[in-house]
Amino acid sequence: MERSHFLFLTIVSIVSVIGTQSVRAQELPTVQQTANTATQWLAQLQPAVTQVTNVEVSATSEGLEIVLQTPTGEISLPTISVIDNTLIADIPNAILVLPDAEQFQATNPTTGITSVSVTNLENNQIRVTISGETTAPVAKVSSVAQALTLSVTSNIDTADEPIEIIVTATRTAEAVQNVPRSVTIINRDQIEQQTALRRDLQDILAQTVPGLGDVSPDGNTFSQQLRGRRVQILIDGVPIKSNLSTVQARDYRSISPDAIERIEVLRGPTAIYGDGVTGGVINIITRQASVEQFTSTAEIGIDAAANGGNSFLTGDSFGNYLEYGFSGNERIVDFAFNISRNDVGGFFDAEGDRIPFESIADTEIFNVFGKVGVNLNSQQRLQVSLNHYNESENSTVRPDESILDIPGIQKARGIIVPDVEFIGVPGRGNRNTVASFNYTNDAFFGSQLQGQLYYRSNLRSSDAFDFRDFGDLIQQQQFDKEQWGVRLQMQTPLSQTASILWGADYANENIQLNYSFGDEAEFDITQGRVFRRVGRISIPYNFSNLGLFAQLQWDVNDRWLVSGGARYEQFNFSVDNFQTAFIPYRNIAGGDLSFDDLALNLGSLYRVTDTVSLFANFAQGFSAPDFGRLLQGLPDELTSIEDDVNVTQPQKVNNYEIGVRGEWTNVQVSLAGFYNNSELGTRLIPGAVLAEIVRAPERIYGVEATVDWQPGGNWQLGSTVTWQEGEFEEDDEFLAITSERISPLKLTAYVEHETLPGWSNRLQLLLIGDRTRAFNAGTEEVPISGYVTLDYIGSIQLGPGTLSIGIENLLNEQYLPVASTNQTISPPEDAPCE
Repeated sequence: MERSHFLFLTIVSIVSVIGTQSVRAQELPTVQQTANTATQWLAQLQPAVTQVTNVEVSATSEGLEIVLQTPTGEISLPTISVIDNTLIADIPNAILVLPDAEQFQATNPTTGITSVSVTNLENNQIRVTISGETTAPVAKVSSVAQALTLSVTSNIDTADEPIEIIVTATRTAEAVQNVPRSVTIINRDQIEQQTALRRDLQDILAQTVPGLGDVSPDGNTFSQQLRGRRVQILIDGVPIKSNLSTVQARDYRSISPDAIERIEVLRGPTAIYGDGVTGGVINIITRQASVEQFTSTAEIGIDAAANGGNSFLTGDSFGNYLEYGFSGNERIVDFAFNISRNDVGGFFDAEGDRIPFESIADTEIFNVFGKVGVNLNSQQRLQVSLNHYNESENSTVRPDESILDIPGIQKARGIIVPDVEFIGVPGRGNRNTVASFNYTNDAFFGSQLQGQLYYRSNLRSSDAFDFRDFGDLIQQQQFDKEQWGVRLQMQTPLSQTASILWGADYANENIQLNYSFGDEAEFDITQGRVFRRVGRISIPYNFSNLGLFAQLQWDVNDRWLVSGGARYEQFNFSVDNFQTAFIPYRNIAGGDLSFDDLALNLGSLYRVTDTVSLFANFAQGFSAPDFGRLLQGLPDELTSIEDDVNVTQPQKVNNYEIGVRGEWTNVQVSLAGFYNNSELGTRLIPGAVLAEIVRAPERIYGVEATVDWQPGGNWQLGSTVTWQEGEFEEDDEFLAITSERISPLKLTAYVEHETLPGWSNRLQLLLIGDRTRAFNAGTEEVPISGYVTLDYIGSIQLGPGTLSIGIENLLNEQYLPVASTNQTISPPEDAPCE
C-alpha cells in the first residue's frame, strides 16, 4: 500500500512589536557583589593587556580596511554586535595608546560609511564603531602578528550579518570561510521565512540543507539522513541523541523553530564530537538576548489544508499558532524568553484524502524556552538555559483497511475513528526537556575555557497497536530516557599562528523500554477505543561514553591553514537479565559490554584568491550500535547479549571530501564531492514484527553544490543540488542501499523579489528524482518515482508587524515521498517493525 503526500496551505499572520523601554530594572546588589568578588578573586588570572599604538584606515575596492597595530604581540579577536546601522567590535584585553590623541576618529572615509571611531572602554577593552549610511556594514576579521585587520564592506544593498561564525566544526567560534569542509548556515531570517509554510524543523532543513533527505509526511525521520548516515543534533552544544533509534527519530522534534536563533550544519562525520556523528552535526543555537534594554514580540498564525478533492479548507484541517517572546539586558545580566503553542490540524493529500499515521497532524505542541546570562567581567560569563517541548497527539485517524480489497497497488488513506482511551498507561505524546549550565572564561591561564553541565529528559508514548495478525498481542510502547553529561574544553594558543583545542566529554544515559499489553476482549468490544493495560515487560539499560579529544589549528601563512586532531572514545553498556517483548518470548542473559576506539581527522584549506578557497578533509565518525533495537528482539539463536559480538560492535566511518568555495560580492558558490565507507555498516531487513539487524561493509559517495546570486534590483536567486549513491557488500558483491538511506537526486531552487519596500515574494521548488537502482538490484520492493513541488511565501510589512502568507505545494502535486513509497498500511514509526 503506497503512501501519498498532501497539499498544505498556510496563512500566517504575524504581529511583531519591538521597542526599547526607558524603565530600569531593579538594582541587583547580590549579583553585583558576586561579580565584584569574582573579579577580585580572579584578578591574578587576567592576561597581559595589549597596547594598540596606531590605527590605519584605507579605502579598498569593496569598502575599508581598518588596521590596529601593536608593538607587543597578537590582539584578541573582537566580539561583534549590531545596533541599527552601526557595527560594533569590542576587543578584550587591549587599550588604545596613541601618541597624539586619546581616540581615533574618521568621518565619511568611503561611500556608504559615515564614520569610524576607535575608543577605550572600561575593563581594558577597545571599541571599534563603524556606522553605515542606511544599514550596518559587514566586516571580516583577520589577526596576524602585531596587527588586527577589519575588512569592511558598506553593505548598502543588503543587511547580512556582519561576520558569519560557526561553532560546530572546531567547537569554537570560527569564520565559515576558514572551515575546511562543507558547512550550511541557516540564520534567523531564513527560519522565520520558512515557518510561514511549516513549523517542523525537519521540513525546514530538508528545504535548505544539501545532502539531507526529504521528510516523509508521517514524520518518519529515519529517511532524513545526511549523506546516507545518522546525524548528531545539538541544542546549544547539548547532544540531543539517543542510543535508541525509535526515540532518535524524534530528535528533530525537540524544540520549536521560534526558540532558534540559527542552525549550523556540518556535513560529514567529525572526530571532534563523539557517539552518533557519522553523517554530520546539526547545531541548534537558541535565541539570543537583544542589544536593546527590552524587546518583545508576539505572533499569531492560522493554517489550514486545502486540496483538489471534494472539499476545500475543511474544518478538521484548521490549526492555529500563538507565540510570545521577550529579551533584553540590564547591566551585567541579559535574558531571553519564548513561549509558543501550535495546534496542528489534519493533513490531506492533493486528492482530498486524509493521510494516515501523520504524527504531526491533530497535535498540540507546546514549547517554552528561557535563557539568563551574567557577565562576571569582560572575560567570564555564566549562562543558564532551559527548553521544554511537549507534543500531545489527539489524532483519531486510522488506516482505511478497505483499500486492501481493491486490486492493484493503492495509496494509503485515513479514516476517522473514535479516539482511544488509555487506562493504566500514558496517552500518545512526546516530551523533551533540556537544561544546561555554562561557564566561559576567555583568560584562564592564557587559554579560553568552556564548561557545560547538562540534563535531558525524554518520554515518548506510542499509539495502541494490534499485532495479533503476527501472533503477538495488543501493545502500547513507551520509551523513557534520562541523560546527563559534562563537556569541558580549553583552547590554548601555541603561537601567534597556531592553537590547540583539547578537552573531555562524558554522557550517561538511562533508558527504559516499556511494552504494555492490553485487554483483548475489551479492545474488541469497544472496537479498539479502549486500551486497558493488563501486563507489561520492561527492559531498562544504561549506556555511557567518555571522549577525550585534541584538535590543532595552524595558519601556515595568510592563504593556507591546516587542522587535525584525534578523539579517543570509550562506550559502556549494561543491562540485567530480561525477557524479549515479542513472540517468541525468550529469556535473555544480560551483561556488560565495553568498546573503545580512536577517531582521527585532518583538513586543509587554501585560499587561491581572496574570494576562492579549495579544501580537502579526512574525518572519522564513531557510532555505538542500537542497543534498544537489539534488546527488543535478538536473533533466535542468541540467548545472551554477549553471544554475537559482531552484532553489538560499534560502527566506524571514514569520510573523504574535497571541495571549492567562492564568495564574491553578489555571488556565493560551493561544490564538494565525498566518499565514506565503513566495515561494519548497519542495515535492517523487514520482518513480520521486528526488523533484523545485518552488519556488512558499505560505501556511500556523492556530490553537493550550492549557488546564491543577488543580481540587483531587489532580486535573489539560488539553488542546491545533491546526488548520492551507496552500496553494501553481500556474498562478495556490492548491492545498492535502499532509498530510505540513499536519497535520490535532490534539487532545490528559489527566486525572491522585494516588489515594494516591505513587500517581498518568494517561489521555491523542490525536485526529487527517480531512483531504480535498488529496485533493479532486488534490495527495494518498488522503484522510486520522483516528484516536484512548488511553494509560495509572501510577507508584507504592516506598521510594527508583518503579515506572512505561505502556500505549500502550490500546484497541488499528488506524490509519494521516498520514505512512504515502500510502505503499506502497517504500524507507524513508533512500531518496532519499521
